[in-house]
Amino acid sequence: MSEREQARWTRTTLGREGRPLDLLTARFARHRYAPHAHDEFSVGICVTGASYIDYRGGGIHTGPGAIIVLAPGEAHTGIADPNGYAYRALYPAPSLLTDGTLTGIPHFRDPVIDDPELAAALRTAHAELSTCPDPLET
Repeated sequence: MSEREQARWTRTTLGREGRPLDLLTARFARHRYAPHAHDEFSVGICVTGASYIDYRGGGIHTGPGAIIVLAPGEAHTGIADPNGYAYRALYPAPSLLTDGTLTGIPHFRDPVIDDPELAAALRTAHAELSTCPDPLET
C-alpha cells in the first residue's frame, strides 16, 4: 500500500458483555473492494474525497460528511473516485445494537444518512474508541 493508501484496524470492547467492535481508519487513492459482505453492520463516515458503493442493486456516491450504513450479510463493493477518499468505519455486531432494546435488529431502508451533527459525533467516537481506552471509559 502506498503512502496515499492506508488502512488501520483497531478493536475495542463495548456493552455489558464486552462485545468486540472493530474500527477501520482508511485512506485510498485507487483501491477497489471486490464484492463482499460483513457479519456485522458497517457504519462508514466519509471524511474527505468521495467514493462509489454498489449496494442493493444501486449505486451510492459518498462525499464528506456522508454516513453509510450497510446491513449484515448484504454484498457490496467500493471504489475511490479519481481523487481518492478517506473514511472511518465502525463494525458493530447486530447484538451490540440491540443490547437493552425490545425491537430487534434495526433496519435501514436508505443506507445514506445526511446528518452533519451525527457524522461529527461518529467521527469523534471513532477517534476516541480507536485509541483503545479502558473498557470502563469506553
